[in-house]
Amino acid sequence: MATLDELTATVARMEARLGVSESQEVQTLLTHYRLLLPRFNQDLADPRDAALAASAALMLIQSVAQAKK
Repeated sequence: MATLDELTATVARMEARLGVSESQEVQTLLTHYRLLLPRFNQDLADPRDAALAASAALMLIQSVAQAKK
């Protein structure tokens, strides 16, 4: 099982990688993702659960980015 530190590092890497995407659709999805982050932290009491939710959202955005290639 991944630790909170490992999940946080993974989320940061995914955010950085997707943040440089030239796809307007990916950038729009990242904007929505950033708006959701406070909600994840508010609704999910465990920081690990919030990090897992963030990583799941980023995986969806990554899937869109790969489909655009």
